[in-house]
Amino acid sequence: MRKSGNARRAATTGFVALGCVGFIASAPAMAEEAADASEQIVVTGVAEKETSSVKDTAPIINTPRTVNVISEEVLANTGSFSVQDALRTVPGISLGAGEGGVASADIPLIRGVDATGDVFVDGVRDVGSQTRESFALESIEVAKGPSSAFGGRGAAAGAINLVSKVARQGDFGSAQLTLGTANTLRFTGDANQELADGVAVRLAALYHDSDVAGRDGVYSDRWGVAPSVTVGAGKRFTATLGYYHLSTDAMPDYGIPLTSRGQLPGNVRIPADVDPDNFYGLLNRDFQKTRTDAVTGHFSAELADGIVLSNTTRYSWTRNDYIVTNPDDSAGNVANGLVWRNIKSRDSKSEGIVSNTNLGAQFATGSIGHNVALGFEYNDTDATNLGYTVATGNRACPAADIANFNCTSLANPNPGDPWNGTVTPTTTPALASGKEYSFYLFDTVTVTPNLLLNGGVRWTDFTASGSGSSRGVPYDVSNSSSFWSYQGGVIFKPTSTTSLYVSYANSKTPPGTTIGEGAENISTSNELYQPQGTENWEAGAKAQLFGGNLLLSGAAFRVDRNNIQQRDPTGDVTEILAAARLQGFEISASGRAGPVTMLVGYTYIDSELRDSSANDGNALPQTPKHNLAATVDWQVTPRFSIGGGAYGASKRYADAANLVSAEGYVRYDARAQYRFDDTFTIRLNVNNLTDKRYITKLRNPHFAVPANGREALLSFVATY
Repeated sequence: MRKSGNARRAATTGFVALGCVGFIASAPAMAEEAADASEQIVVTGVAEKETSSVKDTAPIINTPRTVNVISEEVLANTGSFSVQDALRTVPGISLGAGEGGVASADIPLIRGVDATGDVFVDGVRDVGSQTRESFALESIEVAKGPSSAFGGRGAAAGAINLVSKVARQGDFGSAQLTLGTANTLRFTGDANQELADGVAVRLAALYHDSDVAGRDGVYSDRWGVAPSVTVGAGKRFTATLGYYHLSTDAMPDYGIPLTSRGQLPGNVRIPADVDPDNFYGLLNRDFQKTRTDAVTGHFSAELADGIVLSNTTRYSWTRNDYIVTNPDDSAGNVANGLVWRNIKSRDSKSEGIVSNTNLGAQFATGSIGHNVALGFEYNDTDATNLGYTVATGNRACPAADIANFNCTSLANPNPGDPWNGTVTPTTTPALASGKEYSFYLFDTVTVTPNLLLNGGVRWTDFTASGSGSSRGVPYDVSNSSSFWSYQGGVIFKPTSTTSLYVSYANSKTPPGTTIGEGAENISTSNELYQPQGTENWEAGAKAQLFGGNLLLSGAAFRVDRNNIQQRDPTGDVTEILAAARLQGFEISASGRAGPVTMLVGYTYIDSELRDSSANDGNALPQTPKHNLAATVDWQVTPRFSIGGGAYGASKRYADAANLVSAEGYVRYDARAQYRFDDTFTIRLNVNNLTDKRYITKLRNPHFAVPANGREALLSFVATY
């Protein structure tokens, strides 16, 4: 059950947050009086010139693909407390929802392609079913387009790399207290201390307690720590050891049901017309507890001028344990004003080790320059998944199941219903494991200062195995595949701050790729399947303006996919779609132009299934045609700034038949910040300013999850 005292804290935090609006509104006049004439305007979010990956052999402007970087300042200014929150600031990304065979966890989709297994931390694959936090992140790097050459197996959509806060040179720190109208109480701290020449320690910490704005009875609590120590900071040899822990305790939310099959003409299904605050779960039955523990070691040695040997090795252990109510319509209950409280459950544990060893070298062969990355990667993951047997009654919702709260009202569900059914943990686990070995080579060749060639190749060997029972039938299967992945591009530079490019890249996604994330375990339904293939052609242009502080990018792309596997709610493959094509363009601007900072982008995607079946010509699931993400801040005076965001997407479908859909939306955020001095700052965020209740996650065949409602967040920040 939810902890006591929330109602009292809600009144207090709501009064404080809303009562400060008047103070914030008067801040410009106060700033004019208080600011010293010699002060310089301080703005954040300068365009990132390079990514953190040792495999990237050129700065972003000379990289022949689309790369978006969410800086630490953008994370803070937008009130992005989780990775899912932060990804709204990047165009072309939508969020998927878990059900049975897909875990309730982070499910990002890049240009409509599932990137669940393509999240990396500090350049190495982040295995495990998780809900990721932002408190220990320096930035988030999103590389779009097939990227198996960079990431190994999968990476069909691209890759999301989370850059950790680790100990480094200097003494600095910050602390932030946030109070909010959704019972939000959040504290984060970050302290870095250089103990001796080249020896530094750092600690990032989090405590977060909140309800979910606009969702009855839903909450999300968590705490975490991330200590690290570095020896040789700023030296030719550097070694860092870091630890990360995050524990979460939440009420999982599968949103509202879809209309019943046959309720609308042509079997079209949309989110049911109900109050978006409605929560169909049970507070005394449902739960979600997750835990992540990871130890990361990194060393870097400059062997000679321009030659660097490095290694990053990460061991992680994760657990995702939950029972969540699925607002089930499978017996036509929604049309009759009822919802069956079916459940999905999981108690998954994963353990894995990933390691990357890289040799980077800059050298010349005659007049031609080279920037080379040569490396070896290894990862080994084991996953165990159990579940729960829960007495949920009859899906037809007879009178007895209405009386015992296995079914509830469509219009007025009560999460506090005194359900007293039985919950029994299952005893036969599903086991899965995966091992991957990869060798890669990348090179950016400077033929002349105006002509660069960028290329890379990777050989990957991947083996997945699984055992357990599926629908009462035992299985013990495995799948092995070896394949080559490529990427290459030509970059022409009219000037030192502009570039034009064309590029090609591909990816291979074998069965079992997402082992550890819970989205796909190897089973009898996919043991013999060949890897899914993806190819990307892209042509683009980039320009750095305002002294390199603003990066403008534009690219047109075409992505061809084949052997696309469709899965049922248990995760088993039910259909193979022969081919699909996505084509479109993206434009973006990131960085600073005078007193204005921005992370702005728009993506257009025309998607089409090409499988010579009844779905031929339909749009790909989870692929909106239009997607907008615009975050802008204006430094009005040296101490006062205002800003906001607009984030939106057009209509999207959840199935290949294009029968299940959610309408498009545009959502707005607003922000104001006042800096008292070099130490103290106050910031007000109002997220979802107009309380737009759009659908953020859409899942076939049962449910749609409404976005959070309007929330005001008042943050007090101290830095040194």
